[in-house]
Amino acid sequence: MVFVRYMRMMGVRGVASSTTGTTYGLSGLSASTSGTGVLGSAIAATGFTYGVNGQSASSSGIGVFGSATATSGTNSGVWGQTASSAGYGVRGLANTTSGTSMGVFGQSNSVGGRGVYGLANSTSGFNYGVYGQTNSSVGTAVYGLANSGTGVNYGVTGGTNSINGVGVLGITSAVNGNTIGVLGQIFSTSGFAVFGEASANTGVTGGVYGRSNSPDGYGVYGVQTGGNHAGYFEGRVEISHNLHVGGSLSKSSGSFKIDHPLDPENKYLYHSFVESPDMMNVYNGNVTLDSRGEAWVELPQWFDALNKNFRYQLTCIGGFAPVFIAEKVGHNRFKIGGGTPNLEVSWQVTGIRKDAYAEKNRIPVEEEKTGKERGRYLHPEAFGLSKDRGITWLHQPKPPQVVEEREEQNGEINKK
Repeated sequence: MVFVRYMRMMGVRGVASSTTGTTYGLSGLSASTSGTGVLGSAIAATGFTYGVNGQSASSSGIGVFGSATATSGTNSGVWGQTASSAGYGVRGLANTTSGTSMGVFGQSNSVGGRGVYGLANSTSGFNYGVYGQTNSSVGTAVYGLANSGTGVNYGVTGGTNSINGVGVLGITSAVNGNTIGVLGQIFSTSGFAVFGEASANTGVTGGVYGRSNSPDGYGVYGVQTGGNHAGYFEGRVEISHNLHVGGSLSKSSGSFKIDHPLDPENKYLYHSFVESPDMMNVYNGNVTLDSRGEAWVELPQWFDALNKNFRYQLTCIGGFAPVFIAEKVGHNRFKIGGGTPNLEVSWQVTGIRKDAYAEKNRIPVEEEKTGKERGRYLHPEAFGLSKDRGITWLHQPKPPQVVEEREEQNGEINKK
């Protein structure tokens, strides 16, 4: 009776009781071109059932082992398939709560092989070739390690063939806190935490493209705590909107660049920087007075279109005369009078920008600090305060506290 009950529980049971040699509890063989050596089916529509359940009690054993011995063709050592909309083709579970166990382990000895390969074959919808998830507060959903000490290798590589695709996408869904979509770390003295390269020969490409949709966010945020450069650019840098520099700005030259007031569709207009409370332009030169002690000073043809609120200064050179502005600026010129014949006069005229951009983007001379910036400083050290009283510290992303723990973990992994 005991044997009968056992057979009702198991369709087929194979036992290899020898403790040595290469034994098989059950061996299946098929010579058909579309055959199956061993087929296991769990046909119950409910419950936690197994089509095939393989177990090993050995410290170095294998629960289920699949081997494809053909040296050519597209074959599979183990093939998993599911028809469920929420099922798993292959699912691996490491059930221990400690150690470095692995739910699924893939290995390839081929020079062009893949240890683990994931393919989402649907041509539409939001699917994943490989999806990793961790519930640990210090876990890593997907971890890639290139263990060679030489060569150009990659811990993780992402690629796309789509004209609008993304090679690597990092998303953090938390709506608050100092989260990071993509974090790059480097311990080399000459390395890059994140390196971006645009290899296209034509088109508008970017080695690194950063964008933030938050009103307080940064498209690209760089911090250098070693006292050197938070950002270094070699080549031309163009900024289409606002630029704020919290420290000193050193430049070989500087100018504004706007659409030309007289021909905005076809020309640009440049002016060198002048610092003032308002958006001031400065123009100057020397002129020699005529026989009547007068002179017209001709200004650029775009002068009236660009400037308003004019101020004048006149200085005689080589003599003295009660020179004055006989006629104010009009039609891109002004007139000096009151001098003596052939007297040289140095003149200066300033104007306030009135071009379309300046009229809509006046620079505030004084501004109230608001929100979290109130009570904080751009340079707290100048007031004898600690750095955490600074606005820069307020906006600076704080790396997770687990970074040091990760470094220790990475060190242990690298040793293996």
